Amino acid sequence: MEENHIYLSQLPWSVQLILRLRPDLNHLFFNGNKIDTKSVDHYIGWLLTSGIKEYTIIQQDQTLQHYLLKPASYEGISRLHYVIYLARLDVQQAYPLPLRKNEFIAWFYRHAVLEHQLWHWLSEDEQTWLTQQSYWEDLREREQTAMIEDCTVEPVSHLNQAPAYGVNLMGYVFGQLGIGEDLRMAGRACRAVGLPFALFNFKPGDDIPQNDMSMATYVTDSLPYNINIFCMTALEHGRFYVEKGKKPLAKRYNIGYWPWELSQWPVEWQDLTQLVDEVWVSTRHTYDALAPISPVPVLIMPMAVTLGDISTKTRQNFNLPNDTTLFCFSFDLNSSMYRKNPQACVEAFLQAFPDTEQKVGLVIKAHTPKKRNEHWEKLKAVADTDPRLYIIEETLSRPDLLALYQNCDCFLSLHRAEGFGRGIAEALLLDLHVIATAYSGNLDFCEAQTVDLVDYSLIPVGDDQYPYGNGQVWAEPDIHHAAQLMQQFVNGRQQLNKKVDKQQFAPAMIGQRYKQRLDWIKTHKLK
Repeated sequence: MEENHIYLSQLPWSVQLILRLRPDLNHLFFNGNKIDTKSVDHYIGWLLTSGIKEYTIIQQDQTLQHYLLKPASYEGISRLHYVIYLARLDVQQAYPLPLRKNEFIAWFYRHAVLEHQLWHWLSEDEQTWLTQQSYWEDLREREQTAMIEDCTVEPVSHLNQAPAYGVNLMGYVFGQLGIGEDLRMAGRACRAVGLPFALFNFKPGDDIPQNDMSMATYVTDSLPYNINIFCMTALEHGRFYVEKGKKPLAKRYNIGYWPWELSQWPVEWQDLTQLVDEVWVSTRHTYDALAPISPVPVLIMPMAVTLGDISTKTRQNFNLPNDTTLFCFSFDLNSSMYRKNPQACVEAFLQAFPDTEQKVGLVIKAHTPKKRNEHWEKLKAVADTDPRLYIIEETLSRPDLLALYQNCDCFLSLHRAEGFGRGIAEALLLDLHVIATAYSGNLDFCEAQTVDLVDYSLIPVGDDQYPYGNGQVWAEPDIHHAAQLMQQFVNGRQQLNKKVDKQQFAPAMIGQRYKQRLDWIKTHKLK
């Protein structure tokens, strides 16, 4: 098994990366753990016949040719022949090997080369021989096949031949989720300081609402500028690479603006740094996770946060009482419930206010889940037992979401880990009182003088509680301390003695940091 694992690791990196991105393929071809030569050949056969339609990188990765030109177990048959054979059940039935080997080879050159666009995988000798065959031109004409083009990727030119100076921001332009807002705010930061920029939309999963059109004016299908900034996770950056290929990265300086929430960078993501020239992270917490193991520069670039339009909806519009002190928390079920920890908000609230007659309430807002979430259902069941617990389960427009926050009195975040904490920052800009766990990325802008910070202890991340969480730790907020802070806020005894520096979130402030770094890149890296 160890030898077979090494064998798989010697395949081209893009081939390994696709498998990492697609657990279904891992299950289909390797049954979760079975890795042998034939399984690998089945997988590569799928890539060349089906996967190539989805993954542009396969057509461009010439390192795969070294593997495909090696001999297979049948004399006179290359591994290219064999992987196509394995991918085509009809061909296996028509030309069983080794009995009808010669007929299979004839079929391969007469049909498979054009049908599956295999020309550039052939050796030079094969290409020369094939063009000399009498059937070649007739076959191309009969099948109305366009002139075969050698798909070999052209060498990447020097960066000084790249497009105009400016920034292509890549990510979920329309996505109604935190990482989509990260991209849009990066665009606003560029705009605030006059940095030329364009937005390139990379579609997230189908379960993500795609209705935020606030930056649609800046979307383009081209990449007009010579610096790319990828506002997505490192793994999604990998998906971008295998789907879009090398061309978007070529002749450009590539920056990964990558989020991460836990204290250690995933081992499985370390090789993704080869896609970038440098990495930006939004907080010291993420910097400390990545910088010690990164082969490329890592820089802290805080994120911009603005409020924008806020709707005029009142508590009545949200079916909330007017005469009640309201705590609120909002999260996305696409993020881990274990990490966001809304159940701790409920526990702290019930501990702080056992008297059901007290005029207090807790609002928890989440997107409507696409599929049933057992833990979310349990939380809703608890809410059904106490009329002071208000569940808002729908996707709100951003102006409505901000109005919901504004109609509450205190934002409560008893998270176990945050990469940044955009919801907390928005609450601070709205002048809400904030009670939050004293751990992770939010500490870059949450001081004890401006926010009620909740004590915590570090605990292991449980099995299957968070991607790549095995062996890691995160915070377990002290429910009793959180309850005390909530009581003190309601009773008017908690007075914070320092106002929040709202300018730290301003697009112009963040944009200036971008500009300073990008001007340095322009001078030192793009010449």
